[in-house]
Amino acid sequence: MKYIFDVDGTLSFDGETIAPVINSAIDDLIAAGNEVIFASARPIRDLLPMIPTFTDQKLIGANGAMISIDQQIRVISQIDLRYYDFLKDLINEFQLDYIVDGSWNYSSRITQESFIEKMIDPQNLAKQVTLEEIVEPIKTIFVNLDDSLQETLMTLIKEKTTLNAIGLAGEGTVDITSQNINKAYTLDYLQVDKFVAFGNDRNDLEMLGEAQQSIWINSKPSLLNFGKKTDVICEASSEKVAKLIKSFV
Repeated sequence: MKYIFDVDGTLSFDGETIAPVINSAIDDLIAAGNEVIFASARPIRDLLPMIPTFTDQKLIGANGAMISIDQQIRVISQIDLRYYDFLKDLINEFQLDYIVDGSWNYSSRITQESFIEKMIDPQNLAKQVTLEEIVEPIKTIFVNLDDSLQETLMTLIKEKTTLNAIGLAGEGTVDITSQNINKAYTLDYLQVDKFVAFGNDRNDLEMLGEAQQSIWINSKPSLLNFGKKTDVICEASSEKVAKLIKSFV
């Protein structure tokens, strides 16, 4: 069987590490002959430090906009440059904090303390460049938004572009990728059609909806109504998640 794991809020609860007990459970899953794929909102660059012993597995990054197979990174779909100009206009008009990921390097401006800062290139693998130097924009995140501004930006993006924009619960962010890009799309691209999926947020919903068995990790209680549509709900505890993973071995 194939097992698809989101990372932040599903396997990691501090944004920096995955507990050894979970890593051990995933090792057991692989040793039993199953295939494991990690599917994250992070670009591949920022996913790699989270899973140092699993980098040979198939990886889906940037909410489906990029993949890594046999440690070879490939972009599935970039943001249309016309729409990238529109996003840059929004950044200037609203003086937004942001992160724009290219295929490897990134551009960012974070003027207020944010949980997301520690997730950006934690091992200094890339270069921070200007917005104009990003020639292949893969994903854009607007950061430190209040609810009103988040809603305004989501509306503008949906009215003026075909981009896929997701407001992540309780995080004051808007995650933006190209049209129709999500984790389920990229799993289909990889011809993964029968799988068990673990997730915890809105950007996992399409993937969970396509899974033969869907597992919701309840790290965001405000989204529990989404979790109730899945097959299994597990509390956000490393020990409980590890135990659940081991139950599939």
